[in-house]
Amino acid sequence: MLNFFKNRSSEQTRLFYHSLLKGRAKRGIWSKENRFDPYSIVKKQSVIRHFLPAIQYYLSSSDKCLDLGCGPGGFLALMAPYCGTIVGADIVPDFIKVCRSTIDSHSINNASAVLLDSSKLPFYDNEFDKVVMVDTIHHLENHKITLEEVYRILKPGGLLLILEPNKSNPLLAILCALDPNEHGLLRLGTFFSYRRILGSSFEVILQDYNGMLVGPDGKITRAIADFVSLKGKSLLGWLSPKLFMVARKRHVL
Repeated sequence: MLNFFKNRSSEQTRLFYHSLLKGRAKRGIWSKENRFDPYSIVKKQSVIRHFLPAIQYYLSSSDKCLDLGCGPGGFLALMAPYCGTIVGADIVPDFIKVCRSTIDSHSINNASAVLLDSSKLPFYDNEFDKVVMVDTIHHLENHKITLEEVYRILKPGGLLLILEPNKSNPLLAILCALDPNEHGLLRLGTFFSYRRILGSSFEVILQDYNGMLVGPDGKITRAIADFVSLKGKSLLGWLSPKLFMVARKRHVL
C-alpha cells in the first residue's frame, strides 16, 4: 500500500498546482476557491479559531520567520502582524505571484515571497527564528533533504511549527486516497511518523490535535471539528482534522 501511495515529485506537484490555479484541475472540497483563496483563508472562522492562537503563541515581534510552502499567502498574512519579518517560500511560481499580490493588497510591510527552484533553500545558515510549515511536509519529494535544510537555516534553539492533516480521521484518509496529490499523507499523517522523520536533529516539545478546517467550512463540519478538538473535554481528539507539532532545533555535534 505504501509503495502505491507514493509521494509525487516536486515537478508533478508544481504542475498540478499550476493547473489548479489556472482552473484546469478540479478538486472538490480542496478546490482553488475553498483551499487556495488567500482572501477567504484570512476570514475563515475555523482558521481564526484554531490556527491563529496555536501559531501566535510561539511568535514574537522580534522573530524572523519563514512560511515554507506558503501557497497563496493566506496564512502568511495572518502571521505577519506577530513577526518582526516573515518570508513566504514555495516551489510553485503561480503561488508566489498570488502571495506577492496578497502581501500588497493587505499592505503588509514586513513580508516578502521567494520562489524555490531547488532542494537547497536560498537562505543563510541560522537565519530564521521560526519556520512554519502548513500542509507542506506530506507533499515533499524528499523529507530528509528538506528537513536538513530547515535545520540549517534555523537559529540554535529555533522552532519548527508544523500543521499537517490527521490520517487517523477516516474520512480524511479516504479523501486523501482518492486524491493523487495527497497520497504522500498516507505515508505520514501520525505523530509517530513525523517524530520519525524529524529524527534526532529536532526535539519535539509539543504535539496536539487541532480543529482547523481550510477546505470544507460549513457550520456542521466546523462544529464537529470544534467539538472533537476541545482541550481536555473530548475523548475524540484523535479524530481532529489536523496535527500540530512544535519542534526545537537541537545542537547536534
